[in-house]
Amino acid sequence: PYAGGNAFARGREAGSFAFFPALADYEQQVVFKQMDRQEIKPFDQCIIGLDVGSTTTKAILLRTTDDAVLASVYLRTNGDPVGASRECYRSLQAQVQVPLKVIGLGTTGSGRAIAGLHAQTEGVVNEIIAHATAAVHFDAEVDTIFEIGGQDAKYTYITNKVPSDYAMNEACSAGTGSFLEEAAKEAMGIETSEIGDIALRSRRAPNFNDQCAAFIGSNIKTAIQEGINQEDIVSGLVYAICQNYVNRVKGNRLVGKKIFMQGGVCYNKAVPVAMAALTGKTIIVPPEPGLMGAFGVALDIKQKLRLGLLEEKTFDLGVLAGRGVSYGASFICSGAKDKCDRKCVINQIIIDGRKYPFGGACNKYYNLRKNLHYNAEELNYVALREKLIFERYVRMPEQQVRNGIKVGMIKSLMVNTLYPLYHNFFTQLGYEVVLSTTAAAEGMEKKGASFCYPVEQAHGFMEDLLKKDVDIIFLPHVMGLSVTNGIGASVTCPFVQGEPYYLKTAFPLLREKTVLSPMLYLEDGAAAVRNTFVEMAASLGHTPGEAERAYNAASAIQEAAMKEMKEIGRVILQELRDKPEKIGIVLFGRAYNACSKHANMGIPPKFASRGQLIFPWEFLEFDEVAPVHHMFWATGQMILKAAALVRRHPQLFAAYITNFSCGPDSFIVSYFRDAMGQKPSLTLELDSHTADAGIDTRIEAFLDVINSFCHLPTEGRAERAAFSIGEIDAGTVVTEDGRRISLADQHVEVIVPSMGAVNARLFAASLRYAGVKARSLPPSGEHELSIGRANASCKECLPYMLVLGSILNDLRQRTETHKVHVYFVTDSSGPCRFGQYHISLKALLAKQQVKNVAVLSLTAHNGYAGLGGRFQLRAWQSIIIGDVLMEVYSALLVLAKDKAAAKTVFNKASAAIEQSIATDDWDGLKQTLKRAAQLLGQIPLEGALGDTPKVALLGEIFVRVDGFSNQYLAEKLAEKGIMVKVAPIAEFVSFCDYLLQNGLYHVKHGLMTRMMSKLKTFFKQYHERMIKEIIAESGLYEVHMIDVPYICGNTKHLISPRFTAGDTTLTVAAAVNEIIDEVAGVVNVGPFGCMPSRISEAIISERIADEKISVTHDRALVQKVLREHPALPFLSIECDGNPFPLVVEAKLEIFCLQVDCMHRVLQKHKQTHAG
Repeated sequence: PYAGGNAFARGREAGSFAFFPALADYEQQVVFKQMDRQEIKPFDQCIIGLDVGSTTTKAILLRTTDDAVLASVYLRTNGDPVGASRECYRSLQAQVQVPLKVIGLGTTGSGRAIAGLHAQTEGVVNEIIAHATAAVHFDAEVDTIFEIGGQDAKYTYITNKVPSDYAMNEACSAGTGSFLEEAAKEAMGIETSEIGDIALRSRRAPNFNDQCAAFIGSNIKTAIQEGINQEDIVSGLVYAICQNYVNRVKGNRLVGKKIFMQGGVCYNKAVPVAMAALTGKTIIVPPEPGLMGAFGVALDIKQKLRLGLLEEKTFDLGVLAGRGVSYGASFICSGAKDKCDRKCVINQIIIDGRKYPFGGACNKYYNLRKNLHYNAEELNYVALREKLIFERYVRMPEQQVRNGIKVGMIKSLMVNTLYPLYHNFFTQLGYEVVLSTTAAAEGMEKKGASFCYPVEQAHGFMEDLLKKDVDIIFLPHVMGLSVTNGIGASVTCPFVQGEPYYLKTAFPLLREKTVLSPMLYLEDGAAAVRNTFVEMAASLGHTPGEAERAYNAASAIQEAAMKEMKEIGRVILQELRDKPEKIGIVLFGRAYNACSKHANMGIPPKFASRGQLIFPWEFLEFDEVAPVHHMFWATGQMILKAAALVRRHPQLFAAYITNFSCGPDSFIVSYFRDAMGQKPSLTLELDSHTADAGIDTRIEAFLDVINSFCHLPTEGRAERAAFSIGEIDAGTVVTEDGRRISLADQHVEVIVPSMGAVNARLFAASLRYAGVKARSLPPSGEHELSIGRANASCKECLPYMLVLGSILNDLRQRTETHKVHVYFVTDSSGPCRFGQYHISLKALLAKQQVKNVAVLSLTAHNGYAGLGGRFQLRAWQSIIIGDVLMEVYSALLVLAKDKAAAKTVFNKASAAIEQSIATDDWDGLKQTLKRAAQLLGQIPLEGALGDTPKVALLGEIFVRVDGFSNQYLAEKLAEKGIMVKVAPIAEFVSFCDYLLQNGLYHVKHGLMTRMMSKLKTFFKQYHERMIKEIIAESGLYEVHMIDVPYICGNTKHLISPRFTAGDTTLTVAAAVNEIIDEVAGVVNVGPFGCMPSRISEAIISERIADEKISVTHDRALVQKVLREHPALPFLSIECDGNPFPLVVEAKLEIFCLQVDCMHRVLQKHKQTHAG
């Protein structure tokens, strides 16, 4: 049966809240560790661990023989790290009544440097390493640390013992202990010590969501008014603190197999239990969360002493406590020698009569104190790459600029790689090239959606360029890049491809200038776009000969720049071979984030100032490395090829710069970490708010771990044997042990994950029609999402996690493990992420060594798995029927007098259709559709379809049809009397056909394939019309045929049909074409971080009203409506699997009011028009 009406079966009851499961059900997933405390014995050998934080300072005495804590202290720092340290030494001394031998002292925390200077110790360790060391001590499998304190919340991810990612809360306190304490006390008078026991007695916790603390008070009042008891409300608060942490602090960062949770809130046992419930992971809680930094730094010092990385030194607690300090005057660092203009404030501390400067963003004054001398400029090859691109290979022709015309370019995205080609082409033709110099803040604020940091900068660079006196702006659509020894597709990401479209939308001034936006697909190298440049030059009045000469010269210069990079890389590797004790840091990322001084937050100089050679991955010679299967992103291909070289080279280690909301990296970073195997790597995720101190801490941790890794015996780095799941070969499953079984074999079952309840069931029926045993999975919900998140990095988009969770849940319930399960997962050749779903799923199943399982993707390239034309036509019919039934159901949600009875009839009709699709021929199926239409037409209605206000639900194909993903928007709007028309899945299929037939897709097809596709389209359209006309007899559906060429043609100036990322082109086209003519409003939905959806949002939100007047069959009507309602109703929503926050609910409420107003305006003018 169709599950759409049971939207809230996952736990939402009548009232304002959905509900979480009881905390008590998850208590077994939390492990509370014990710390060994023993009596101090005379002459025990000990290490002091000192954690100097901004608010508190902690210290312990660790006995080296058994890691027992002999004494400890926890006190306030009070703004004086040295004073707090001395007080800790006094306290430890007071607890010791026998003589001890202290052989080491380690400091950590934000005050570690100054505390280390005071103690005169070399054991200064950053807090990430210290906390990671403590965590691994309690459980070697811990790879994630959640820390929630009274005011701060932090996240650390550990990869091969390296803290490879780190984050902390900003201003919001809703993910901290103070939030929980204040909410419980102020709203219900409950003391902090009581919260845990009360929350664990709850049986159903209301979902207050992850919203700001300011809204919690009103939610609590609402819960009380609705009769929710105290235990449940308190449990809801506990869930809320964890939700806020997961969504706002951890965000979409990785969560590993086991989570180590610390901080003061962990004394409240309900909090780690709630975290276990939300993450689906085992939570490990230390015995004394506040001491973990001090404990960890002591363990780290012990390890360094054992490895010979530190020398033993005697420390006396009395001497340390009595050592005073004074402070000299601070000064501003000139940075002259290092050509730095950051002007850091440098402090001075005087200890035992000696003055020590400390502070600053780089390691300069640490190096001076330690008498270390590095030439940072020579070690930083990343800066050299930037000079190659923007200086050394930018050449002026012998003749002077002769035409006086200036061509402007912005220093964004692919310009950071292709600038020599661009610049030299135009200068050879006699133009002066003007390059933007800064990313202006006011331009970055003009972005039309939540873009990644490099795209924000692109807006800033455009703002800067528009202030310059330029005549022409060169803003190309770069579709792909050349990858030697790559795969068939090598595209750029949607944000790179979409640059000319969202910038033209954000900056109306561009529409008044000459903007050149040629399509550049460089898969076959620079020669592949020669004609494109020649045609562009012709539009400027140049002859083909002039243009070809200019292009050939520019292309040769671009190639020379790339060649020099490889030559420099060879020199670097030879230098490392000559000095086997040295290491090299290979910087991974994109040219526009990792290798741009505007975007990389000074990370290369930070490594260089610490004496580390750092160079870009492009300097490595990786052409001969085999490509990774189906990695269609060009940069991703090259990154993973280079990663394979780094993994094998004993002296190379990788640092990877990525950005928040980077779509490709949501998959590539996981592949990259897998490619590194047991070798440490560092991932730094940046945005415009990334703090300098956090970067420094992670870099220091990374270098510390590399040092330890290099001292480990090689036998400790063994790799697990590879395992491969089954593969599909034509119509046969080849199992992991080599057996070949037909897809039609009764021991094989094809399983279709839900993608809209009706659609998945009907598609599975079409497989049964082709002789394959097939079934569909039920719609996903909270449970499947929890499983998906627990087995993914959580950076991937929502559809992937739901599909993954539903498949893994199905496998858990499998009883006949000898039978083969084949899971159907869609495929594409990019640039959208969903083309990686089946690859990532295969990799995960292989990691888990699941037997008798395979993944099926149906494409023209694999011959549709040998299922033939019989299946293809039936599958098309099932898609059309599914789309139409979805619209019928939406109509019933609004119009049916008895909604429950209507749902029963609908389920009966759809079940009959499903059976007919699986068993009947075309004539039989038509008869079934007619009977279903008659049955549906008998449902009593309380209004006419034509008089019902409608909105178009557009956007990402999975989220728009999946009720759980979009939080049941169809049901929500139906309660307001608004019918939702979901963009049909068949429209996307038709769009793919359109691209193939017109040679617009980046994967090229032969003439015969294109002609056959056109012939199939003729038959598809016949069946589409027949199905739609039959079901329209029910009175619940209005026939509207799919016409991709028409709607895309109307908006091709906004976004080219060759922009093939997901549903962007169709979403923009449908929004502009359907508003006013067919619907009274448009909703664009997508998963959180969806690149195509964000581009759609940026374009539609700015252009829908302006464009509508030229895209309509009734211009007079549109003019009248726009005069009365100039702001057309449009709403864009990102979905992450959680209930919508209050701000989105408020926007939705306003949107519904706008739709109602628009509908009334439309009805009035249509009646006048008809009259």
